[in-house]
Amino acid sequence: MRSTILDALRDAGTAMTVTELSADCGIPATTIRFHLRALADDGLVTAETAEQTGRGRPRLLYRARRAMDPSGPRNYELLAGVLVRALAKLPGAEQQAAEAGRAWGREQADTQTDPVDDVILVLDEFGFAPQKSCGGVRLNRCPFLELARERPGITCAVHRGIMQGVLSMHSTGVTLAGLDPFVDDDHCYASLTEGDHQ
Repeated sequence: MRSTILDALRDAGTAMTVTELSADCGIPATTIRFHLRALADDGLVTAETAEQTGRGRPRLLYRARRAMDPSGPRNYELLAGVLVRALAKLPGAEQQAAEAGRAWGREQADTQTDPVDDVILVLDEFGFAPQKSCGGVRLNRCPFLELARERPGITCAVHRGIMQGVLSMHSTGVTLAGLDPFVDDDHCYASLTEGDHQ
């Protein structure tokens, strides 16, 4: 329905009222208003007040704006795959991937939180389904599973870097000793330790 309304405004080439849009699209006015608000929020439609010709509330005129529609599906998996493959061809790719992860991890850190809890919170928000485990963190999911299997060096370096970045913002000395991918083929394991094992 949203695209029908937007197409009608674009085809009209001029501003239209809710009543005109309703008649043109065959959609009830209340539904038109609902979708116009969403289109305006997305920056695809502008509203202007029509000249007042009598009593009553002034009418609003809606006009389509030239802008790309932000609704619809995203394919970040494709983008991630392209970038991982491109990065893998560069010298020092794993180090660059780890540093990118560290930078992102530093931005996500909450230094008011226990460092292990902070890592778990960041990993949980990222989709890893982490669990505290004896001496570390068990990662039960990988949000980039297919890429991690195809290019574990790059993908796991990013994940390792994220954890290192979060921990580096805490002054308690907890560090990442290692990240073992696909332990028993059903989880990854991040070993944490006291001391400098970055």
